[in-house]
Amino acid sequence: MAAIKKYSFNTNILQIGNNTGIAVPAEVVEKLGAGKKPPVKVTVNEYSYRNTIAVMGGKFVIGVSAAIRNETGIKGGDNVKVTLELDTEPREVAILADFKEMLDAIF
Repeated sequence: MAAIKKYSFNTNILQIGNNTGIAVPAEVVEKLGAGKKPPVKVTVNEYSYRNTIAVMGGKFVIGVSAAIRNETGIKGGDNVKVTLELDTEPREVAILADFKEMLDAIF
């Protein structure tokens, strides 16, 4: 089994209006080896979450939601240590029982 590759860098949290994000260096995206929009496990100052790298305005970014900001206390302009690793675990969504019954009735 191949070793999990983790890539760390320091950056300032971007903020445009109420939107915040992490700019990801292009060389980190390239080293992950999974295309331009890879799913990743993100660790920011000891807090981890799953996300996907997006391309916005020609730059690679990862969103930082209000929930994550509330949980971590980080805000736009803060300098943080970010660690990324390719997220290869399946992404599953739980379906509510009522919704499943409706789908089963249709299909």
